[in-house]
Amino acid sequence: MSIPSVVIIWCDASFETKNSYQSMQDEFNETTTGVSAQEPDRMDVDIVNEGTNYFHSNNVPLIVTRTTEEAETEIQKHSKEKIFVICSGTSGRILVPIISRNFPYVHDIFIFAHGLAAHTDWTADYKQMVKMFRFHTTLLIRLTHEITKYFIKQGKNYLQIGDGSSALKYFKQAQKLEIEANRRSKTTWNAVETYSNQPDYRRHLNLLEGSNGLIAQAENIMRHQELPVQSH
Repeated sequence: MSIPSVVIIWCDASFETKNSYQSMQDEFNETTTGVSAQEPDRMDVDIVNEGTNYFHSNNVPLIVTRTTEEAETEIQKHSKEKIFVICSGTSGRILVPIISRNFPYVHDIFIFAHGLAAHTDWTADYKQMVKMFRFHTTLLIRLTHEITKYFIKQGKNYLQIGDGSSALKYFKQAQKLEIEANRRSKTTWNAVETYSNQPDYRRHLNLLEGSNGLIAQAENIMRHQELPVQSH
């Protein structure tokens, strides 16, 4: 079984091309997939520090759109998949009401805007759907945790029906995402990477790891069924 798609749709008119703001796109991809990005140049790092939009589709199911109409089309095309939406405050003012009205299966929307106060009027009506962020790294880490939570939920569903192999794939992917999110949370992008002493976020990892963690439970089911389990 392959991991079902998690589709991330980013809507922002600032994306001039699908390769705009390459460093921010690479940072997102590295966090969610563990695929190393190319070393960013100084100009790109400055863009990252300014928190101006990001990412590029590179082994992560990410779709960049410039208009709310394009975003609607992509949401419709991916209705069978788990969808996370990121948009600017300006785009969100139009797109979020449309999603609320027409796409009830989408309930994870991340607003990325420097001037959050300018959007408190309309977001007040969508508090159950919308999370707001001023800095792209904060958004990135929160989104990664939300994807992890989704994978854990799906893995538990497979545990309940005794499918340890499928459950393990979800739990391993969740573990990888959490480890990378913790690494990213300690990193400050500047001319070079610097690292803080911020403690790891352990909530999800505590569920996954340990002798009675979800990973171990899935592996035990596989052993009971005489299925091969890779050693750590």
